[in-house]
Amino acid sequence: MVSCKGMALQSLKAVFAIAVVAYLIFRGDLAWDPLQTSLSRWQYSVPAFLILALTPLGQLWRWQSLLRAGRLRLPHREVFSYLMVSKFFNMALPGYISGDLIRGLYVSRRARTGQDSDPKNEPPGPPGVVASIVFDRVAGLLTLFALCLLGLLVSLWQPMPSRLVSVAAALAGLGLLVPLILFVMAYRSPQPPAGLLRLLQRIRLRQAFTSLYQEMQHYVRDLRLMRNILAISLLTQGLTIACFILFGLALDLEIPLVSYWILVPLGLTVVAIPISPAGLGVGQVTFLALFHTVGTAQGANLFTLYMASYGLINLSGACLFPFSRVHVPATSAPSSPQTQSAQNLGGPLL
Repeated sequence: MVSCKGMALQSLKAVFAIAVVAYLIFRGDLAWDPLQTSLSRWQYSVPAFLILALTPLGQLWRWQSLLRAGRLRLPHREVFSYLMVSKFFNMALPGYISGDLIRGLYVSRRARTGQDSDPKNEPPGPPGVVASIVFDRVAGLLTLFALCLLGLLVSLWQPMPSRLVSVAAALAGLGLLVPLILFVMAYRSPQPPAGLLRLLQRIRLRQAFTSLYQEMQHYVRDLRLMRNILAISLLTQGLTIACFILFGLALDLEIPLVSYWILVPLGLTVVAIPISPAGLGVGQVTFLALFHTVGTAQGANLFTLYMASYGLINLSGACLFPFSRVHVPATSAPSSPQTQSAQNLGGPLL
């Protein structure tokens, strides 16, 4: 049952998002005329939409690889239905019914049946499923930061504002360093450091982190899997940035192409935080501020084109929802700290 507190929080998020969009429209930062013009330039907008529609296939490939490495084999069509349903719920109800929680519950229930798991191994429990989702999210973020650093490297030949370069380098470098330290830690030791456990104990995350850390051993010790996951993520995120470039051409933005490789990863990282439905309002403000640094006021319109296109694609999850329930047992999966930790792993755009 939905709690009053949860309903109030969701209502506040929706009101906040609508208020921000209304303010941007009032200021003229978000305008219909440029958007209408961009739609008429179909030679850019249509390929952008079609390329964007391919990105869920890359996300399916990445998550399915992680599930199978974690000893769970499910049909591609079934995993795809879980993924798209989760993306629909992430777009519609972030924070309350997270899409990551939805797909985690589906796959955890499915794993308990043991029908499609590897017969040589025990099927993974909820911590193993959550670990696959965490790794899936982290891989998406890592490659965003890597592409940002690549754009910064190219900017040595195409000068960008020095303040933008320094801030982007610091954020992307930190975003790569922290997961890399955790990866090396998990690769070298089967148990987390005692000091880290004491710190996590204070914030009541020790049990959840320990379970996830142990499940991560299936992934970090398989360097071939890690290479494939990062390659898939680079391809998927590269296609996403290519879509932004095409949408920018549709809006007739006169900015260097390298700007997209630096700014889009930073913008998507902010939008991934589940603050508002589909990043509505937050995404417009973030992209408006970021693209102002390279001399254009069309950042909000750019994100609106992307958000509208991705929203249409994610709506297919509503159509797949009945099919995603075909193989799920009637009994409900027990709640656990590991399952709850999947609620806020990120927004819908990774």
